[in-house]
Amino acid sequence: MREGHRTLSTTAPTSEPLPRERKLRVVRELIAFEESENGPMRRGIGRLTEDPEADRLVHEDGFAFLLAVLFDQQVGYGRAWGAPLELRRRLGHLDPRRMLREPDALAEAIRRRPALHRYVNTMPRWILDACRRLVEEHGGDAEAIWSDRPTAKELEARLDAFLGISQKKAAMTVMLLWRNRGVEIERMDGCDVAVDIHLRRVFLRTGLVERDDARTMVEASRELNPELPGALDPPAWTIGRRWCHARDPECPDCPLRPICPRLIDRAVTVIEP
Repeated sequence: MREGHRTLSTTAPTSEPLPRERKLRVVRELIAFEESENGPMRRGIGRLTEDPEADRLVHEDGFAFLLAVLFDQQVGYGRAWGAPLELRRRLGHLDPRRMLREPDALAEAIRRRPALHRYVNTMPRWILDACRRLVEEHGGDAEAIWSDRPTAKELEARLDAFLGISQKKAAMTVMLLWRNRGVEIERMDGCDVAVDIHLRRVFLRTGLVERDDARTMVEASRELNPELPGALDPPAWTIGRRWCHARDPECPDCPLRPICPRLIDRAVTVIEP
């Protein structure tokens, strides 16, 4: 076993807070890592999937983008963001009104092997609910959800209202719309982190927070990076997924190694589902 790799102990984690300046250094390292991977944190930069055709679709079609957000639930990122393109191939369209008229065709297209999602019964229900909301509240146009230059908080609330989109996914979506799709959003200081298991481990082990609580993590991001709190989300997610594993974290290879206090036991209960 390499140095720094370990099985998590069951000792009680310390809750002693790090000095604020140490936390700010962690924040700066997170942002530096993200920019080294994906370029500057500014509007309109970045792909959404590695498949050029699928990426073009979710960039150009608001409904395809919304579908990808719905598909992005406990499946691989590439699979989720490539699903709208495959769904269009199977159905011959991506028309929310037609999906409402032909729900059985939608369900069959999602179930057809290879299935578009692991939850073949849940996804059609979520998509049909989104179609109804789009038709009734947005004239059938997904772009209308974000085309009026809403604040980040307003847009997060609109997205959170959709069945299958929680705070975590809504916050993630706001950041993706702003950074990857170039949507004009006012007051990005209201863009929060999406709290998932990867971000929780990184925030706890680096000392950004002292306890495993979603609200605490959101508030810490707002306090430590007030201009763009959501900017801490992508690098924390990536580091948690690649190096800061639930067990045997790869500390020697982690880009946060020079600054991370390695409070491994703080995340002892944050394990994969």
